[in-house]
Amino acid sequence: MSPPLVNPGQVWLALVIGNSRLHWGLFIGDRWGGSWHTPHLTAAQARALQAAGFAPLVWQELGLAGPAQPPPWPPTPELWLASVVAPQAALLQTYPGLRCVTTAQVPLARTYPGLGVDRALSLLGAGLTYGWPVLVVDAGTALTFTAGVDQALLGGAIAPGLSLQLRSLHQATDQLPALPTGLIEAPPRWATDTPGAMISGVFHTLVAGLEDFIQAWWRDYPQGAVVLTGGDAPLLLAALHQRPGARAMPLHHDPDLMFWGLGQCRRHSQA
Repeated sequence: MSPPLVNPGQVWLALVIGNSRLHWGLFIGDRWGGSWHTPHLTAAQARALQAAGFAPLVWQELGLAGPAQPPPWPPTPELWLASVVAPQAALLQTYPGLRCVTTAQVPLARTYPGLGVDRALSLLGAGLTYGWPVLVVDAGTALTFTAGVDQALLGGAIAPGLSLQLRSLHQATDQLPALPTGLIEAPPRWATDTPGAMISGVFHTLVAGLEDFIQAWWRDYPQGAVVLTGGDAPLLLAALHQRPGARAMPLHHDPDLMFWGLGQCRRHSQA
């Protein structure tokens, strides 16, 4: 039998625990092996994954998405973890290959206490991939804007994301209904029913605010890159390109920015 093309010792995992989902990435050394996403883990699922060294078969047994084309697998691959949800991170603390990354450990200057490690990693990944200066728009549970220059944080802003705004309308009012929050296309602006009016109001004001932030960024940094990431990024990107005069916007979409940042953290630790 011929030897494997990949040394199992080179395989390592990246995990960013977000507010709504877990984002997993596979690396073979510095080579990218793909990403997948799961719901938050139960305690039993976390124990099973750790006991199996996150081997590909255990994901299938648990009914979870897993690595698509796994290489030869080591018994205990490194797991580089960054989390904004402490209870989920706590479920993995006994794993022997665990390497936890905090904002202070991200090689990014001028960060501040309380800056989410997910934002720091995405900014670092965007700057290394698309160049500095760069603005990252993360369209997840929250809609965050994070800007950086010369591998240093410039600043940013945080607003409720699309799904969170729709849930808030239902939870904070007596008459407005609960709605499915997974939009796949831009809604009509002039709605003729209450659910449609809720979706229109949230979506179109969010896109207008997003465009305003991006234009303000380009006024200050005309050559600055803009990168969208997060679950709602494709929907918002398509909407931005439909706005008058916006088709030529040089916008990038990269769902894996956080993983590029974690990869740099690992390299930095080994230097």
